[in-house]
Amino acid sequence: IEQYLEETLEGQQKESGDPGPRTELDFWRNRLQKITSITEQLRSKERKMVFGLLQAITRVSQDVAPKSRQTVFNTLRRWKQIDIAITEAFNEAKDNVKYLTTLEKFIEPLYVSTPAAIVDTLPALMNAVKMIHTIARYYNTTERMTNLFAKITNQMITNCKECVLEGDESDSLWRKDPLALIKNLESCIQLNSAYQEQYRATKETLLTLPKGKQFDFSETLIFGRFDLFCRRVYKLIDMFQTIHQFTSLSQHRFDGMEPLVKSFRSILEEFQIKRHDLLDFHNNRFDRDYVEFNVRISDLESNLRQFINQSFESIASIESSLKLLNKFQSILQRENLRDDLESKFAVIFHNYGLELNQVQDQYEKCKAAPPLVRNLPPVAGHITWSRHLYKRIEGPMRKFQNNPSVLAGRDAKKLIRMYNKMAKTLIEFETLWYQAWVNSIEAVKSGLQATLIIKHPDDGLRFHVNFDAEILQLIRETRCMDRMGGIEMPEAAKMVLLQEQKFK
Repeated sequence: IEQYLEETLEGQQKESGDPGPRTELDFWRNRLQKITSITEQLRSKERKMVFGLLQAITRVSQDVAPKSRQTVFNTLRRWKQIDIAITEAFNEAKDNVKYLTTLEKFIEPLYVSTPAAIVDTLPALMNAVKMIHTIARYYNTTERMTNLFAKITNQMITNCKECVLEGDESDSLWRKDPLALIKNLESCIQLNSAYQEQYRATKETLLTLPKGKQFDFSETLIFGRFDLFCRRVYKLIDMFQTIHQFTSLSQHRFDGMEPLVKSFRSILEEFQIKRHDLLDFHNNRFDRDYVEFNVRISDLESNLRQFINQSFESIASIESSLKLLNKFQSILQRENLRDDLESKFAVIFHNYGLELNQVQDQYEKCKAAPPLVRNLPPVAGHITWSRHLYKRIEGPMRKFQNNPSVLAGRDAKKLIRMYNKMAKTLIEFETLWYQAWVNSIEAVKSGLQATLIIKHPDDGLRFHVNFDAEILQLIRETRCMDRMGGIEMPEAAKMVLLQEQKFK
């Protein structure tokens, strides 16, 4: 019995693997059951007869040798100590089972939920652990509570691995969708962060009660393994972001990108051949190979950076530059490349200032007689020309507005004022031509009231059609501006347009 009482507790401290909190409850339930069984056996009739006989021997003075009597006396004294130890062990096991059972429903999510769902259950779990630490008679020691927290951490790590693997083997990670995998990996980091945050919030709450029990446990023992696991997760996120980045680049089929994509595939295949268990965060060989992988990727990204720079150098249009920039931004995931793209915004914004000056010069030079699109009537032609200029400056500015850091630059205010002034000028230009056209409609329409057939003024003998050519011009203007969109058509112009076939 002595051996059982001592060896069982020692065996619990030497548990192998990564035991979760259920093992703690199972251990104390099993211990309570065995100690209860021992107690019941000791209460049996046969055991009581043995104890009675031994006690009788100690009282007999003549028939039993003194030496034998002393041996029996020592045995009974030793047994009394064991009996006290059994009673204490029984009370301890019973009390621990009582309080750990209250924890059972709070640790259930650690086994069946996702990391994201576990985050929502952390306050209740931490409160239940706090109650055990505060009121449990036996279980509230620093050693026991630290062990419980460590097992909760172990199960969180196990849950994270199951979430990432989704029931598959470790090798299957290479075949999973990188974006979905990264999302699952990020949820593991969020769980660790929320877990530690909730622990420290509970610790601070207890500090407001100086006389109460405090959370003075070793955070290294509690969170150390989870932090180590998350360091591996950060590396995996970086690696799979790189995989997604180069996969996306290959799918967009940029001219000249094939050699870079081919080099990346070669680097990745060499890493995969080493067959690391990606989630085994104790495997130092992975860390060494990961460093080598990153060095090679950095060299490859230097070449990618040159490719991006050359791509922008070959584009003259601000609008095209912004489209290319947005395309690269949607593809590139690694921080250093995204920082480079941010700097491209500043360069394009500077070139946009030159574009504004060109538009302003073109407007001033051509506003009296702008180059009109072939077959467009004058009013529609002038409005189309001003809209083309407006589109050149308005489209890029909309994209710049989505990047506040660019508009917060030193020269940004000057360019914004220039843009506002130019945009206002072009809108006013369109408005003036539109209003002049609207005002002329009634005058043109009055030509419909003239006599249709009149005598020729030269000889008074010949007849000819007295149809005002301005009517046909009005019809053309109305049709063209209706197609342009964004222009309110006067009812009078609509009526004339509806009668086009009749007038022709």
